Amino acid sequence: MSAGTLSLPASEQASFCAIVAMNAGCQALEEKRAATLRLQGKCADMRPVMHSPQATLLAEKALPLLISPDQGVALLGEAFPRKHKTLEETVQSLEGDRPKAAAVTVSESLWGRYTLFCIDRHSGGCAWYREPSGGQRLYTWRVGAISIVTDCLSSEIIAAIGRRPSINWERVAQLIRQTEMSASFCALNEIEIVQPGMLGTCSDSRIASTTIWSPERFCAAGRIEEAEQLPKLAAECVSRWLDGHSRVIIELSGGLDSSIVAGLLANDPKSPFIQGLTIIPESPGGDERAYARSVARKWNFGLVETRVTPEQLNYLELPAATPTVEPAVYGLDVLADRLSSDLADTFGATRIFSGQGGDAIFFQPHVAAIAADYFQSQGLTQRFFRIASSIALATNTSLWTVLRSALSSAASFEQREIPAAMGGPIGRHVWDGERLLHPWNAESQHLPAGKRLQIAMLTHCQLFHRATRTAANRRLVHPLLSQPIVEACLGIPTWELVPDRRERGLARDLFGKLLPQQVRDRRGKGEASGFYNRVINAHLPELRPLLMDGALASAGVIAPGLLDSWLTTEHLLWKDDHPTIGALISLELWARQWM
Repeated sequence: MSAGTLSLPASEQASFCAIVAMNAGCQALEEKRAATLRLQGKCADMRPVMHSPQATLLAEKALPLLISPDQGVALLGEAFPRKHKTLEETVQSLEGDRPKAAAVTVSESLWGRYTLFCIDRHSGGCAWYREPSGGQRLYTWRVGAISIVTDCLSSEIIAAIGRRPSINWERVAQLIRQTEMSASFCALNEIEIVQPGMLGTCSDSRIASTTIWSPERFCAAGRIEEAEQLPKLAAECVSRWLDGHSRVIIELSGGLDSSIVAGLLANDPKSPFIQGLTIIPESPGGDERAYARSVARKWNFGLVETRVTPEQLNYLELPAATPTVEPAVYGLDVLADRLSSDLADTFGATRIFSGQGGDAIFFQPHVAAIAADYFQSQGLTQRFFRIASSIALATNTSLWTVLRSALSSAASFEQREIPAAMGGPIGRHVWDGERLLHPWNAESQHLPAGKRLQIAMLTHCQLFHRATRTAANRRLVHPLLSQPIVEACLGIPTWELVPDRRERGLARDLFGKLLPQQVRDRRGKGEASGFYNRVINAHLPELRPLLMDGALASAGVIAPGLLDSWLTTEHLLWKDDHPTIGALISLELWARQWM
């Protein structure tokens, strides 16, 4: 069965699940056998695809699947070859008793959104690998003497296990301060989010993790000639995502990244039917219709323009969805999620494309770290001062400020600070402690400041892979986060990605032929943060009691005192505190789903 061409089940349903006995003892084997039978009884579409006394892998019938000749390795999901070998040839070379070698092979030979699962026929051990982009979700749930490995903690799996995970309130408090880490660190006890590029191996009643792929390994400066191949590489990736999909939606903001994706779709040899969607928030700086129209006009596809008001977006609609492992950070805007999903239904589109991830790979921020990277690599040259000067002009700061920051080589990334007065006993304790550190960030400490920042931005992009309505049936694709594109952009120095005062200047030049002049010459991005403040204000009668008397307050994560003054029309009019209030709302709604 070829991968990359079939429809997959809805995102709130597991498409595969492995039940693993943590040892060869009688209790573990019996728990594993009983859980497997219960799960098969509740999931009629799931069938066993690999089995050993210690591990059984079940997969949904529609899931693209390839199994190695030794019946020890399964490749589940959408995968695309990037070397001369086909998918089948790559999988044929894999062996279940060599999981690390198998993971290395697929990470170098394939890309997409897939999971690799291995069973050692001799020892009974097993291993699993999450592909590097993070587009394929993967979780492990340790329950007594067994572990569950799956892409979704569905209600059927929970029912088969016979218990629900409990909430880790300290982790919830950490995620209030670092909400961008909610796609990497789970706030449910006994559940781990497998990091992209990580191999998990079950042996001797424990799970060991091994890094197979890490972004820092691709940050050696490449030649500018290689960077010039980026448009061809991006076109190849978009074309692969189009395999089997002749009707698509493009979420078109009018910004650079979605405009590039629209141009790549329009120029694909498959000539798909394209329908654009642009959402116009009723907010100063939020109307980007002119840019979106210029893109649709250039490529002659339809554009649906939808104006939305703060009253239309109601965060309280979220609990109607199935509980998810991650809180709704990406997806909290249930109105945009619904509009995109409904438009796909209307036009019969089987794939929805976005430009998410472009800020990270093309390096959107103008920061002194760019000059710091150049200085560390090339020294104190005339170009160093030109780069520093362009950053000063772009950020409206003094040249001396930029130079001072650049020569200190400090990576600056804005971190959310929560007032101590907002914390309950748990919140105050956690916020005084260490921050969560993503493994990718830990592994990149030796890199120049700008590259550390780029990798930090990539970790935040994991949020875009959360389950949403648009993601149901795997419709939603963020092609700029495809593994080959990410690797290529990591190899381009930051001072080449941002060669002058233009945002993402290299991308504007490389993809210039795909862009209307209006978009190519555009400076800055649309601004809709005020819109979301007004959303909170429009729904204060419901949101105030949600937070003041909610689960976070009852658990001692937050204290309602300071929040009482924040949740007022006067405060919301003058202070842009939506990032913090939005984090509280998403975590409150998420916690209620699991209580």
